[in-house]
Amino acid sequence: MDALLSAVASDLIGRLVSFLIGKYQERGGTDSNDVTLRLQRALLRARVVVEEAEGRQITNRAMLQQLNQLRQQLFRAAYALEAFRWRATNHSRSRRSHAMVSRSPSQTSPAPSKDTSNVLPVMVETLEATLGDMREFVVLLNSCPRLTKQPYSAYLFVERCMFGRQMEKEEVIGFLLKPSKELDVLPIIGPREVGKRTLVEHVCLDERVHERFTEIHRLRSDELDLDSHDENHLSLFDFTARSLMVIDIIDDDTDAEESWRRFHSAIRHRAHNGIKIIIISRTEAHSTLGTVPPLRLRALCREEFWYFFKALAFGAVDPNEHPDLLRMAMKMCEGMGDFAPFRAANTVAASLGTDLSVRSWRRVRKMYHEATMLQLDSAGVKAWCLCRPVKNGPDAPCLFYNTRKLTGVARSELPKITMPEVLADGSLPLAGETRFDVLVWQSRIPPYISYIATCDTDTTHRQQVVALKKRLLNKRRRDKHEDIGTSN
Repeated sequence: MDALLSAVASDLIGRLVSFLIGKYQERGGTDSNDVTLRLQRALLRARVVVEEAEGRQITNRAMLQQLNQLRQQLFRAAYALEAFRWRATNHSRSRRSHAMVSRSPSQTSPAPSKDTSNVLPVMVETLEATLGDMREFVVLLNSCPRLTKQPYSAYLFVERCMFGRQMEKEEVIGFLLKPSKELDVLPIIGPREVGKRTLVEHVCLDERVHERFTEIHRLRSDELDLDSHDENHLSLFDFTARSLMVIDIIDDDTDAEESWRRFHSAIRHRAHNGIKIIIISRTEAHSTLGTVPPLRLRALCREEFWYFFKALAFGAVDPNEHPDLLRMAMKMCEGMGDFAPFRAANTVAASLGTDLSVRSWRRVRKMYHEATMLQLDSAGVKAWCLCRPVKNGPDAPCLFYNTRKLTGVARSELPKITMPEVLADGSLPLAGETRFDVLVWQSRIPPYISYIATCDTDTTHRQQVVALKKRLLNKRRRDKHEDIGTSN
């Protein structure tokens, strides 16, 4: 009997100890340090899978969708972790500064928001669950051939790779390789500067597309305005060969849709069943011009843009080794306009990457923070103003206007002065002109687009710039007073 009671007591004690240990581990698992460590490990695993998958040729659509889901979770989790660290650091610094000036408790800075701290456990669970569902994906990934012509890592040298369009690229290639008896047309629709032409160019450079089509014709919508009996124009195309036609609808072409319909009607009965057409347009109404559902490209979300910008700014350097620079980069990223994300990210990152020091990054951040838009004349010509004095030049801000992009231009034909040079040391042409062209940014991936802008340092715009900056400063002061009044 005593032995039985002893055994029961030991079992109860063991269960109690196990229960207490489990509750302790459960409580400790919710600690922010443990959560951040788990999230770091999950992010590293996700990066390994994503970067390995981006170096392979995946044709399975379900695998591409699964990879795209993991990529999205990777972007969201990385952004949430770094945003939490940034807000926590700002909160601790603010508390120290308030303690030094002995302010009242009602004036102390608020702690990191509850939403920010609670989102990390959710991100950990979601990312770990997504990684758990990738076991079959990793096994099947071994059977996918490697891309021998992609020697760069998408994370370390992201400026040399097409960012985040692997699924869309395979979708376009699948359309091109699919046999059809009709003249198939695929519209690619999306806002400006989202990479529509870059995507098509990478598709055209793919070996599978090269083997499929003997000719690739690139046309603009203003080149389609022909009569159905214009045999001289149609003789330029070999309708007996397998050809790919890429038609770019330009923005100011009001007759583009009618020109396309006439062109389509003229070649429909002549075209061999091996001919495919891709239409590139910003207008949603042009999505009805295709024979298959259109491919819509969206702009980068905040988390994707941050991941892209961080990789550009730091390059092969580990961002975690420079926490101060990482916080400044996130602050610049949040204030960056989304009208041209790839161009803006590359332009700012080029200025940051020249010198990985806190002083240099603060100077760049200040310049871009003070950049303002103003109207030069009554015709509505607008310019970006950067208050950066030029070396050996007049004491006036730099105005950048008439931004345009060129394709297929040799480097020797482009402006010698680049935007980072103007911002870093105020470089001017040897002759000391006050108005000259500047190479804003040159893409390192096909179709190698170069962005050019005219820089004006003439003092005639000084008063206009000063008046505009005074209005902006007064507006910020009014907004600050309104925020203080609302909080009280």
